[in-house]
Amino acid sequence: LAWSGTAEPASYRILAAAGCIMLLGIWDDLDPHSEALRWWLRLVYEACLAGIVVAGGVRTSFLGSPWLDIPLTLVWIVGITNAFNLLDNMNGLSAGVAAIGGMTFALLAARYVEVGPEQLPTAVAAAALGGACLGFLPSNFRSRIFMGDAGSLFLGFTLACLAVQGSWRSPTLPTSVIIPLLVLAYPLFDTTLVVVLRLRQGRSPFVGGRDHSSHRLVRLGLGRVESVLLIYLFALSQALTALLVSSVTLRLSLLALAGSVSVLFIFGMVLRKVPVWETAAAAREEETTLG
Repeated sequence: LAWSGTAEPASYRILAAAGCIMLLGIWDDLDPHSEALRWWLRLVYEACLAGIVVAGGVRTSFLGSPWLDIPLTLVWIVGITNAFNLLDNMNGLSAGVAAIGGMTFALLAARYVEVGPEQLPTAVAAAALGGACLGFLPSNFRSRIFMGDAGSLFLGFTLACLAVQGSWRSPTLPTSVIIPLLVLAYPLFDTTLVVVLRLRQGRSPFVGGRDHSSHRLVRLGLGRVESVLLIYLFALSQALTALLVSSVTLRLSLLALAGSVSVLFIFGMVLRKVPVWETAAAAREEETTLG
C-alpha cells in the first residue's frame, strides 16, 4: 500500500493491529498451554485491537448510529478473526478460503473505485492478501510450511477489517452487510456449527476438537484434500453470489442471502448427524488432552 501510494491512515492502523494480533498467534504457537492465554484474555486483547481500528474510522455505518455501529463492528472483527483461527484445522483450508475471500473483496472494491476512490486501498490490500495465500497453498498442502495461529489470526483480522472498510455500493444500503456476510459465509458457518453442537453436548466451545465441518466430511468418507476442495467449492459459490448481489436489486440480494443461508443450514443438518467420536468418553478424553 505504501509503495503504491494508495494507503490511508486507516490502512496503517489495520496493518499495525494485524501485526499485533499475529504476535498473539506466535505466542500461542510457541506455548499453546500458557495460563496467560486464557480464552477470555485473548478475546479482550482482540477486542482492544479491533477498537484501535474502529477508532481510526473503520466501522460500518449501516445502522446509522455510532452507538450501534461500533459494537457491531467490534463483534464482527473479533468473530471473523476467531472463525478463521478455528477453520485452520486441515492443510490449505483456512488459507484457501482466505484467498477466495481476498480476491473477491479485491474485485468488488476495484469495481467501485470510479465511484469512490477510497476503495482503491481496499482493492490493493485484498488482492495482496489473496495473492499471498495462493502462493502459500502449494507448500502448505505438501506439509512443508504451516501458518499456525499467527497466520490464521492475521488473515481473519485483516479480512474482517477489509470487509468493513469497503463500501460495497453504498455504506448505508443493506448490501453493505449482505456482501461481506456472503464472502465470509463459510468460516461463519463452520464456527456456528461447532459452537452450537459443542454447547448442546455440554462441551466448552473454547477447547479444540476434531468436530469441525472438515472433520465430519472426512468421517463421511472423503479424503482430507477432497474435503478441503469441497469447502473451497462452497466458499467460491458464496463469493460468486456476493459478486451477483453487488449488481442486482435489494429484493434479489435478500433472496440470494436467504438461499445461501438455506443451503448452509441444510448442509449443517446433514453434518451434525455425522459421529466424530466413537463414544462420549472419547470426546471427553480428547477435550482433556487438548485443553
